[in-house]
Amino acid sequence: MVAQAVVLVVYLLQLSLAQYTLQEDYSGANFLSGFSFFTEADPTEGYVDYVEGTSSGLFSQSGGTVRLSVDSENVATGRGRKSVRLTSKASYNHALIVIDVGHMPANICGVWPAFWSTGPDWPSNGEIDIIEGVNLQSTNKITLHTDPGCTINGKDCQGSTGCSVDSGVYGNRINSAGGATYALEWTSEGMSIWDWSGSGAPSDALGNAPNPSGWGTPTASFPSGSGCNVDTFFNDQQIIFDTTFCGVWAGTVWADDPECSSLAPTCKEYVQNNPEAFVDAYWKINALKVYTNGGGSTSSGSVSRSTGNTGNTANTGNTVEENSSDEPPAQDDEEDEDVVSAAPARPPSTRVVPVADPEPTGRTGGGHTWGGGSGRGDGWVGGGGRGRGGRDAVRKEKRKLRVRGRHMKHLIIETSGRDDGHGQSVILDSAVPALGEELKD
Repeated sequence: MVAQAVVLVVYLLQLSLAQYTLQEDYSGANFLSGFSFFTEADPTEGYVDYVEGTSSGLFSQSGGTVRLSVDSENVATGRGRKSVRLTSKASYNHALIVIDVGHMPANICGVWPAFWSTGPDWPSNGEIDIIEGVNLQSTNKITLHTDPGCTINGKDCQGSTGCSVDSGVYGNRINSAGGATYALEWTSEGMSIWDWSGSGAPSDALGNAPNPSGWGTPTASFPSGSGCNVDTFFNDQQIIFDTTFCGVWAGTVWADDPECSSLAPTCKEYVQNNPEAFVDAYWKINALKVYTNGGGSTSSGSVSRSTGNTGNTANTGNTVEENSSDEPPAQDDEEDEDVVSAAPARPPSTRVVPVADPEPTGRTGGGHTWGGGSGRGDGWVGGGGRGRGGRDAVRKEKRKLRVRGRHMKHLIIETSGRDDGHGQSVILDSAVPALGEELKD
């Protein structure tokens, strides 16, 4: 405990030395010049139709304020309820990002809003969720998602599970207070996130030279160190706003919420047929500024892949808590497995080969592969897994694999484990013929 306290104090002192200057001001009329509309199918399989905002009327800017809305007038058809998703044209390596949110999508059944960032290759370049939640959730899930190996406070932030901290500065609570201000500071020393309801933000938070050293204890601190070098796990982050519906998080937990499930049998049915319920599912952005201190960098780019939110996590204060298990998940030989839980966490049995790529890279996804029988594989799906003991066994598994940035098609995988501690995984069939072959480590 003493050692952790010393690390945190040193980390905060290092952050306080940063001298920030304004890099980009996305506020008001500047906003749209720095963001692009995403109009493809929702990567999180939401019941949503992302559209171009200006022609649809779901994006508007007036008097220095940006509004991002959803359709609250029509019964939804086709891909789903119309909404907007925007991605920054610039990507960042180290930055201080400060946003004044006048209103965010309210706590409404079926709604899944997020203000977040991710790199071009998920999870290798990391993901930072600054604001995110679903349905009637009353707390914000501040979450980091990384490749395996980023350990903070003894917890691995890998994949869709990530590591998170809960905050009450979210949803109806901030809307009733007139909004909130959020700040993310990202340096080589780590990441800190502050949030303030109403007018509680420091006077310099959106000024020309903000000084986080005077802002008090962050709501969430993720210090860099021997367990996680943030410069290794987070790169080229693009800022994203979106409001989706249902999908692999809000839709999956629908039946578990007695209030939401009493409204309709499924999330999709409710979202489709009750447009008036989503009048308050809008973002009102008073200001968004990005600062650098000479150590950061920006570039243009595009997001190609990213993932779902937090999963299997529980948090108290600023301490990251994560439920974990060293037991392989149960699997049925012939059933489709939608890699989904109460939050869209990919289980530790999945290592994804990106079928959308022309060549399988063997380096996308989170977790590790369990060999057939009791032989455990530490390799990739489609790669050689080294089983730890176990009897000779073979299992064919048909899985539907998904990540936030791409929808992964069905793969049929044969896994094996042997008594000598070796094993392998072979892709027998997939949506891409080139993947129908054995892949070596």
